[in-house]
Amino acid sequence: MSNATFVDDALVGVAGVDDIDSYVDAWHDADDTDLELHEWLGMTWDEYRLWVEKPTALRYIVSAHRHGRTISDELVKFADGLRLAARAASANEVEGVLTWLQKTGRL
Repeated sequence: MSNATFVDDALVGVAGVDDIDSYVDAWHDADDTDLELHEWLGMTWDEYRLWVEKPTALRYIVSAHRHGRTISDELVKFADGLRLAARAASANEVEGVLTWLQKTGRL
């Protein structure tokens, strides 16, 4: 694992969504960091909160960074695209996260 954040490494293909626990472990093991965990991972506070409460959102968080969008905007784009492509399983996952964001007042 590099010194880059999880999001940085995910964006260049060094890490996948299944690797995030290694980055969390590295943060716990780090003696010389003043970074909060969300900063260590390369996430905003809102992205981190979303990931903690809805781990399936991690791929959308990384995608939002890739496209320079907020997580809310990324989820809306994903849902719109999936509706057009009619991929029910993936669309349902995104719709579930969007519904949760709305219910919690985050969207």
